Amino acid sequence: MIHFLVPAAGAYTMDEYFSLEPPELVRRFRVLHYEELPRQTRFERGTYVLAGLDQLSPGMDRLVRFLHDRLRAADGIRILNDPARWMGRYDLLRALHASGKNEFRAFRVTEDLAGLRYPVFLRGERSHDGSFSPLLHSTGELEQAVGLSLVQGHPLEDLLVVEFCSTVHPDGLYRKYAAFKVGERIQARSLNHASQWMVKFAESEFTRELVLEEQEYVRGNPHTAELAEIFDLAQIDYGQIDYSFKDGRIQTWEINLHATIGRGAGPGGGVGPPELRPLRTETRELFFDRFREAWAAVDLGAEGRPPIEVHFDRAMVQAAAPPRSRRKWLLDATRAALRPLKPVIAPVARRVLRLVGLLARKKPQRR
Repeated sequence: MIHFLVPAAGAYTMDEYFSLEPPELVRRFRVLHYEELPRQTRFERGTYVLAGLDQLSPGMDRLVRFLHDRLRAADGIRILNDPARWMGRYDLLRALHASGKNEFRAFRVTEDLAGLRYPVFLRGERSHDGSFSPLLHSTGELEQAVGLSLVQGHPLEDLLVVEFCSTVHPDGLYRKYAAFKVGERIQARSLNHASQWMVKFAESEFTRELVLEEQEYVRGNPHTAELAEIFDLAQIDYGQIDYSFKDGRIQTWEINLHATIGRGAGPGGGVGPPELRPLRTETRELFFDRFREAWAAVDLGAEGRPPIEVHFDRAMVQAAAPPRSRRKWLLDATRAALRPLKPVIAPVARRVLRLVGLLARKKPQRR
């Protein structure tokens, strides 16, 4: 049995994945929500996948580390992703640059940015929805973007400044490669092409040549040796890596510990020219066939053995409880109230946002 742990808000991704998978694959899995762990005392043996660790609160993170240590010491348990060792986005990007693998650098907005190489962009350390800003070409633009992000509700401690690294191909397109790791296996997942530097699937371009290029990538799975080194550096056993190439070298953007696996309503998808969808379906099935094999390889098949007893103390359970906050509601209400005044306040807002960003960066941070 594979016990797949995920925040409750992200469990839908597994439902999507299972929707078109064969029953024998679905039966291998039991999806658990992290939020349910404090009420659980018996844990079945098998393989545990700790997905979405970057989404955990500090209290839940401590509880999961405690559980990991108890399970790891037991027989008949395998755990993918160690909550005490994996590297988050900031640490990974810093380590990749220090090791010479990545050309670009990442900084926290509260760090000394005197040597920053522009252009840059803002993004969150724990979010997976792309950049928070367009490319920024000066300190003033950066401070304004920081102010806007704070007003939009992004915590200061979560904001990263990332140096732009152009990986545009001679054909004018940017390419984003994606590959999954499950245990010891790494499998190419997809290859998206776009004319914009922030490559998203929704803006991908599709021609027969590009679709065949993606299929060759998924079929050939050509970068496993280099990707294995990066996953080892990050101490990650399960996740999806997004990367590109510059001058023949991999440039890693992130490793997502709970990436959308995909499936949706149908195997062919609804994006791109209809005449290319059979080719895209063939490519998708190449990946999913190998993905099933990877899951089979990590399933210990330890059913029938007695479960493991784990008890969490009251203080740990209380610390892991989700905080009660009205912050998001207040932010949404404020945005709605100010929306009609946007044309009037926009010129003033730009100056105010820069001041907010400047002051926030200079505010002493707790250590």
